Amino acid sequence: MAASTTVKKKYTCSRCKKTMAETKFYTYKDGSKVELCKDCLCAHINNFDPDTFTWILKKMDVPYIPWEWNTLRDRKYQEDPVKGTGGPAVMGKYLAKMKLKQWYDKETGKPYTWDDTDRLIEELGPQQQEPEMTEEDKEAEEAHKKEIQDMYEKGEISEAEYKTLTSTEDQIAAGTAFPDALPNGNVADPFDFDSQYMSEDELPDPAAELTDEDKIYLAMKWGRLYKPNEWVSLEQKYVEMENSFDIQDADSRNTLILLCKTDLKMNQALDCGDIDGYQKLSRVSDSLRKSAKFTAAQNKDKDNEQIDCTGVLVAVCEREGGFIPPDLCNVKQDMIDVSIKDTQKYLYNLVTKDLGFGQQIENYLKKIQLEHDAMKASETDEVDEITDENIAEYYERIEEEKEKDSTITEESNAYNRKEDS
Repeated sequence: MAASTTVKKKYTCSRCKKTMAETKFYTYKDGSKVELCKDCLCAHINNFDPDTFTWILKKMDVPYIPWEWNTLRDRKYQEDPVKGTGGPAVMGKYLAKMKLKQWYDKETGKPYTWDDTDRLIEELGPQQQEPEMTEEDKEAEEAHKKEIQDMYEKGEISEAEYKTLTSTEDQIAAGTAFPDALPNGNVADPFDFDSQYMSEDELPDPAAELTDEDKIYLAMKWGRLYKPNEWVSLEQKYVEMENSFDIQDADSRNTLILLCKTDLKMNQALDCGDIDGYQKLSRVSDSLRKSAKFTAAQNKDKDNEQIDCTGVLVAVCEREGGFIPPDLCNVKQDMIDVSIKDTQKYLYNLVTKDLGFGQQIENYLKKIQLEHDAMKASETDEVDEITDENIAEYYERIEEEKEKDSTITEESNAYNRKEDS
């Protein structure tokens, strides 16, 4: 029997127009999918501000239980401050928790709805409230919080100890709850990036000086779906690459155009935080570079004037200042100079004129061969026994070699004395 396979359905988000798997969408109680994907639906919520997310709970027809939401939010916030502040992380866990049996109406057997919010808060709220504190207890608690805050600011306790002894709400109020993890340190509006960066109105327009002919040319070359400032960026990238590489054929130029477009989209994806899109475009860019050989190894470096060897340095000096004459030394030579010269002369005569030098080399090679043969013979199973005759023959051969060496040495010395005289 063949195993059954489950085909996952795909849906299109009405906001970002992307087609994604069904797991990227929340599900209504009737089984249908939400029109927006999870990321688009939760793009502008702040988990610390109920006004930004309760409309989603009403849309999903689930009750809003503040203490349940706060528990999930604080837990996620401790793990990841950014995901705990906004996004679909807390929303998904809360919707899943509302499907548990404890949030079903015991009389009807159906899950609670948004209309049951006020009744549930009224019935279950008192159980979640802490006992009412007296004025003295409140003053003591405030003094204790202030003491912990002062100790943390003075460095008497660590950040981990401070966050352990202080609630998340108090950390938010004091402005010490993971300030580096948030874009602007403001939990009330974590998505306000414009206040930190220069606006487009403050920047000069790089396409302001483009004429109508320039715009027509750029639109024909790059396409009309780009902004004028993007045209300028694409053309600048194209000219830089054209100056760096030897581009002769039309196919390489077409590949270069695609590469410039890909790099532009890759930078835009990285700037807006689309890491998945950036990684995909980066792989495309690398493939285009390799196929057209637009790499550093292929760069011709036509304008490279660096000197990378001594010969080039000498050639430059002679071209600019003329031939460099040898440095003649007219200083009277001392004993060290005579010794160096004598040593050089001896080595020269030893190699070129000594008649016994070649014989010594030949004897050395024969000795190496004999040692090699002896090693091979020692590896065999049978070992030849050395007799007294072998030993006597060996010493006689040594004596003969000594006599030959002495004769050659005497002839060599006589020849050297004759040359010196």
